[in-house]
Amino acid sequence: MKRVPILIALLLFVFSTGALMAQQTVRLGDLPKSDYIIQIYQVIGFQEGVEGYRITFIDQKNEPNYIYLPTELRNRYEVYRPQLNTYAQNFFILWQKGGKIERVEWYMPPVINYKLPYFAIKPFGEKDKEIFKAIVNRDEIVLGTDIGGLAPQIRAPGGGE
Repeated sequence: MKRVPILIALLLFVFSTGALMAQQTVRLGDLPKSDYIIQIYQVIGFQEGVEGYRITFIDQKNEPNYIYLPTELRNRYEVYRPQLNTYAQNFFILWQKGGKIERVEWYMPPVINYKLPYFAIKPFGEKDKEIFKAIVNRDEIVLGTDIGGLAPQIRAPGGGE
């Protein structure tokens, strides 16, 4: 007789631990929508100088493209050198809101071989200096070397806007 309440308590404990330790699941359609568009690009090279960084990356068309990160706009981008957690990948994350780049997070590999032609620390040419100056005057980071404007963005149907 004394074993029955203990057995019932033990069974309740065993069956309730699954419910107590379970994670809450949410369907994807129920998640709140963000105003940000996040894009990740693979970096294949960069040049660093006094003016900032010129990063060469692979765009959506699988073509090399550039993004300029001026020193004057340092509050809009972060450069990270994570140790042993990105497997020496070189990429950056672009945060866009309303068609403008709000933030850039660049994850460099822990060690960079500066003997390779795509990685360089040297002074920029006059064309690059003009691009840096135009970006600073515009006070907005843009993709590519076209400072005149951004390309139109095509969104999938039902994207929310």
